Amino acid sequence: MKKITLLLIIFITTAIAADAQFPIKIPKIKVPKIEQPETQSTPQPANIPMQPNQTNNSVANNTNPQFSQTRQMVMDDGYAFFGAEPVEEYDSKVSLNKDVGWYLESRLRLMGTFPKRSAFRIAVVKNGKQLSIVRCEPYKVYKKSEDSGLTRPRDREGRDLSFEDFMHVDFKCLDKTAVNKEIGKVNIQVYFIDGDTDAETLVRTYQVDVHKATKVRGAASNPQPDVADYYIQRHAEAAIAFAFFGNYQSDKPVATGANIPVRKLTIYTTYSPNEKSFNVSGSFARCSVNGRRINLDYDAVGMSEGGDRQEIGIYLDRLTPQYKRGSPYKDHIEFMELKFAMPLYIEKSQYDQPREMNILDHPGKWECSVIAKGETYRIFRWEVANGKIVKHPEQQNGNINLYYDAAMIDMEIPTGGSPIDFRLMPMPEMGLFYGIPWTTAEGKAKAARVPKVGNPYPVPSTKAN
Repeated sequence: MKKITLLLIIFITTAIAADAQFPIKIPKIKVPKIEQPETQSTPQPANIPMQPNQTNNSVANNTNPQFSQTRQMVMDDGYAFFGAEPVEEYDSKVSLNKDVGWYLESRLRLMGTFPKRSAFRIAVVKNGKQLSIVRCEPYKVYKKSEDSGLTRPRDREGRDLSFEDFMHVDFKCLDKTAVNKEIGKVNIQVYFIDGDTDAETLVRTYQVDVHKATKVRGAASNPQPDVADYYIQRHAEAAIAFAFFGNYQSDKPVATGANIPVRKLTIYTTYSPNEKSFNVSGSFARCSVNGRRINLDYDAVGMSEGGDRQEIGIYLDRLTPQYKRGSPYKDHIEFMELKFAMPLYIEKSQYDQPREMNILDHPGKWECSVIAKGETYRIFRWEVANGKIVKHPEQQNGNINLYYDAAMIDMEIPTGGSPIDFRLMPMPEMGLFYGIPWTTAEGKAKAARVPKVGNPYPVPSTKAN
């Protein structure tokens, strides 16, 4: 028996040695595979917003699930801007240009993910009658998934990716041959045209109020009608203010992170100045939280105008004796974007040492007055909760839509207006953001609170003070 066992051992040893030198196939026994738990997470794709339970330096993204939602086919009402511009035609009978109407300029941003070659169609409509149509190719169809700055996981790490994809057009959205002759209230219908199918979808209907400012020219003793100015009045917008941490009108989306500069608070509104140049210096903020004054080590406020979002009309006449010689009587009306760069911020990079105060360090109800040379220009109110500015009820109920982390806030204009206010008129019936009706008690009260200053529109010299 021992001899047999010894022979078997020698045989097996010889077989193993041979297997190391010759390709002898030995049957294998299948062993069940045991799944090991994952130790690494899949990198976050650039086109999917980070979820609240993922690592993110943005406090707002971690605490507000709404910031992780991607809206589709939604107009950005705060970005929208419309202008009415005159159309003139040469009249050979008098060898001068004559007034034939106005054309529409549009600036639009639609939030969502869209195919290339998509477009806008803008229709001007009054009493159910279509007055003009303009098709506009977007300046940009932006997709996070195609953003070269977000292709690698390390590019996305620590960045707030909750901003939506979008497409937008700027002031190139116009057609000077699409002439409108009607004035007064007209509807602006904005359609989306799918770049793959050419299917059209009505995404928003705005309402604007177009006015005409007539002019005269020629000899003072025998004045002749000139080409008129057309403008869209925006008195209702004077009641509106919204806050955004960055440049709201920028074509580039905000993507914060460790290497992104500090995100400072800018408040946007609209006002009606006189024709003199804007000149406010030394403005500062005086703020309180929950009724208690807070000390701002740096309190300077930068006040500036948005020069490319402007409507102007100039009225000229020679109706009264003093204007039948020399220069004609002139009444200037203007509506302009007004920006307040506040000494506050919400997020900074690891390299920043901002002078401003982080508003997230002071949750509660804020009130900030902007003051210069003893005069109050505007009073802003908002609430900070859960790492964000709480949106206005008109925004919370979906009546109006703003870019991903913008919030409409409360604003008060001092009684009698401020030194920069030339015309103010409460118009709650005109709604907000070009005719969107108010739906909340807070909104209606906000609109009715605008004081009256000056004449709402230019008046002839026979009625001038």
